[in-house]
Amino acid sequence: MTDNESSIPRREDDSQSFTKDYLDRAKAACDAGDAVLGMYLYMAAFEEAACGEGAPSEDALTGLKEAWALACTHKERSLAEYIFERLEPYLSAEEITICAEALHGLALDKLEEFGLSREDLEDMAHAITEDLLDGEEPIIHIERIAEDRIPRNSTALSAVSDTSDKKSKTKIILAGAANIAKNKPASSNEETLDYSNIAGYINAIGAMRDLGIGMRNDPDFKSLLDMLNSLHGLPKKPALDTILFRSPAREDVNSFMMATLGELNMPTVHMRMEESYQGLPLLCVSARAVDIPNNGSLHDIFQKGGVLVLEDLDFWASPVTDEGDDGNAFFMMQLTRGAREAVNLIRFAVESPDVYVIATCTDIDGIDSFFMELLEPMSLVDIDLPTAEERIQIWDYIAEKHPSIRGINRADLVRLSSNMSRIDIYAAAREAVEDAYKAGLMLRRYQPVTRENIFDKIAAYQPLESSEYAELEDEVIRDFRRDLGHIDDILD
Repeated sequence: MTDNESSIPRREDDSQSFTKDYLDRAKAACDAGDAVLGMYLYMAAFEEAACGEGAPSEDALTGLKEAWALACTHKERSLAEYIFERLEPYLSAEEITICAEALHGLALDKLEEFGLSREDLEDMAHAITEDLLDGEEPIIHIERIAEDRIPRNSTALSAVSDTSDKKSKTKIILAGAANIAKNKPASSNEETLDYSNIAGYINAIGAMRDLGIGMRNDPDFKSLLDMLNSLHGLPKKPALDTILFRSPAREDVNSFMMATLGELNMPTVHMRMEESYQGLPLLCVSARAVDIPNNGSLHDIFQKGGVLVLEDLDFWASPVTDEGDDGNAFFMMQLTRGAREAVNLIRFAVESPDVYVIATCTDIDGIDSFFMELLEPMSLVDIDLPTAEERIQIWDYIAEKHPSIRGINRADLVRLSSNMSRIDIYAAAREAVEDAYKAGLMLRRYQPVTRENIFDKIAAYQPLESSEYAELEDEVIRDFRRDLGHIDDILD
């Protein structure tokens, strides 16, 4: 038996040993009254068992079920959803139904914390159904919205567009939406993303400042506005065009959009198109609860100005028919109240001098002409892949946040990450840091990020035919050979 073959059962034994150790510690923590620590230890035991070959052991599955029960008991909805995703392949159909009902209950409990009782939700669904469906079978339901796409402390409205039969009628159904973004409000000392703390967007920030955004603390710009208002006889600057952010990396453009919202610091309404469980286009409208006046509508959010964000506009399905202008007018008459409110809100925001309208996309040709005409006039802000100067800023920021990466030559990192998106650079750095952390746990000492490790992570995001990939491959091989030169010292 070779050394490699003999090492495999030892790794499996180690995994089983770690799993048992985590389970024992989890039980001890729960017995000591620390249920939260016990929950995390049960999850760690399952993750350790899942790393091995084959299905996790019964003990690991039992531990994960204990973690599920603890998450539900302590109303940790986000953790309960994560645990359910990991547990679902090992559950029966009956158990899946029970877990889904429990998650539904946690979502409603969260809505109750924001002043919406279960009775209120039922009454709202009944009223909307009666108003919009004209006696048809009710199909109003609580729709889950992805957590990472909703602003903190938000409530939401959803509009479902069924356009499967364009020549007959189109239903737009306004439904309540659950799954508030976080279990608790953002802390007052939490850093807000804006132009002062976002790295790698030098050119995009310059383009926004040319439009007057990001200049609120510039006294010269304030003096310029006062002069222009006086000479032109206007009380304030006129409405800006709709701002369309375009980038080949969707995550990059969405990050810059969030920084722009932080820079503006105004009440904001988000709109985005998703897909319902039935495969129908779903228009999701959300706003922070603190921005919504008591008993007010979405229009009331913009009483003193605000921002309307249309996310991923190239994903939006057009609601118009093929029957020309008259057909479109007839179509608007057939829209339900929820759909008309959504379209009218966009029109109101575009025409208002107090409301900024921001849209994002990756492919401008993929945006339907209906929305292009609705949002005109429009200013395009391209957010290309980061330049060398922007990559320097990104790696400086990463080094500031992760000291273990500071030993790597910064010039090499900037050069070899050429043609990568910002999100890919951050992901590669994060993976390298986590690998070094795990190595430190095994070695029981601090292990910094190595050149070989981070170059390997960067190479995973570079095209195989690129010159950067070839250089990265050479660097990794060169470092590996250098390590082999010291193997005798290691063995001694």
